[in-house]
Amino acid sequence: MESSHCKDCNVSTVIVLDHATGDTICSECGLVLDSHYVDEKPDWRNSSTHFASKDDNRGPISTAESTNNLRSKQNSTSVARLEQRTFDHHHSLRGNVQKSVDFSSRQSDTAFHYIADMADRLGIVDSIKLEAKNLYMKANDLKLFNIRKKHSVCAACLYIACRQANKARTIKEICTVTNGVTKKEVSRAKDLLVQHIEEKKGESMEINSVRPRDLVRRFCSTLGMSNQAIQAAEEAANRVERLDIRRNAISVAGTIIYLISESSIEPRDKVAIKDICLVAGLTEITIRYCHRELCGYASWLLETYSTAKKKQM
Repeated sequence: MESSHCKDCNVSTVIVLDHATGDTICSECGLVLDSHYVDEKPDWRNSSTHFASKDDNRGPISTAESTNNLRSKQNSTSVARLEQRTFDHHHSLRGNVQKSVDFSSRQSDTAFHYIADMADRLGIVDSIKLEAKNLYMKANDLKLFNIRKKHSVCAACLYIACRQANKARTIKEICTVTNGVTKKEVSRAKDLLVQHIEEKKGESMEINSVRPRDLVRRFCSTLGMSNQAIQAAEEAANRVERLDIRRNAISVAGTIIYLISESSIEPRDKVAIKDICLVAGLTEITIRYCHRELCGYASWLLETYSTAKKKQM
């Protein structure tokens, strides 16, 4: 207890400190001399619990020092957490980049398998297949197409590779081995691919035009016609280029085969127009319209074939 001057008693009296309320009270009259007293001196306590043994040699620890230690530990924990978050962030970024690379690689592998499958079903050689894969890699580097258009891109790459190798395949033929890709989608992808490769990579994309002579041999072989008929079809396809026939190559090739079928006496070369339409991807109306334009030149187009037939008779 301490002594102080009480204003009410006007004498020096003993004061009592109530630790529960923080009040300073006069012991004579009970007057509250000061309220909410705060002890700013450090509070000393043992580091052990109240039930620690007397033989424990650990000394008292100041609560102020404990607070400083606690703050130091909190700061250390915050720094450690920040470093962990930074490490996790960089690790996550590296993982995302790796996933992106893996995803792009998987997409390319899938596209390569798809191109190979289409080429195998069409009987296309490996050299054309490899060129189609190279074209796809160029399209992938330019980021021209999204994943949903992958099939049309693969079909366009295979079509361009065939044209460049003078082993023409029609868009209709390629569409028959795709997963529902239309002629319009393949044609659009082909035009866009050629345009961007020429503009952005500075490479010349020379695509040879399809001619009837590029198609008649394959069409005749598919129909099971004789070698003599195949040679006659090739000769007619070479001669028809001198004429001003404004029809596409597929229609002209199908009509030439139809002319040979009409003039042939061998059952093997007598091919139904429906079979020709099925192989060439044409309609009967298309062949008949083109036949009207070519029938006047039939004797000249099939001159060698007709002469050989007359000698055999």
